[in-house]
Amino acid sequence: MLIHTPRLRLLTCQLPHLEAIVREPKTLGPLLGVCIPDGWPMHPEAYASAMAMLKANPLLAYSGWWLYLFLDPERRALVGCGGFKGGPTTEGVVEVGCEIAPAYRGRGLATEAVLALVRYAFTRPCVMAVEAHSLAGRNAQARVLEKAGFGKVARNNDRRNGVWRWRITLDAYLGAQRRAG
Repeated sequence: MLIHTPRLRLLTCQLPHLEAIVREPKTLGPLLGVCIPDGWPMHPEAYASAMAMLKANPLLAYSGWWLYLFLDPERRALVGCGGFKGGPTTEGVVEVGCEIAPAYRGRGLATEAVLALVRYAFTRPCVMAVEAHSLAGRNAQARVLEKAGFGKVARNNDRRNGVWRWRITLDAYLGAQRRAG
């Protein structure tokens, strides 16, 4: 599956992509026809876990509620990755997350990707809200979520850091869409 934005293409991450990332991230470049930036991925262990999940359930990659590679076609570069942490709950909630490679931060790409994921989620009739988490405090993660229309709904404390939970409801999203014209 491919989600288009003005500057990005969000491509569903398939098993060969995950195998390349886990083996050596730079080997993903030839598979996609793009450059892989230094410093990506930020959390390689997460991709090994995703690979194990996909091997156990190959249909995940076709569900829409999966991991996406963020490609910049103009620069022919992978700029990040993100997606959904599973399908909708019984309450109609999905969670999104993303990471942008250090060389591409500060350009609005995370906001653009998160907005695309939110837009995708709300095209599904069972989704009533999208949630995300960030480290507590004024930081880039929190700013991306604010710009994407999320509101902070809770502060969770774990052993290491405070974590904020963010949410945008379908009604809030549709209201923002109407106001934007």
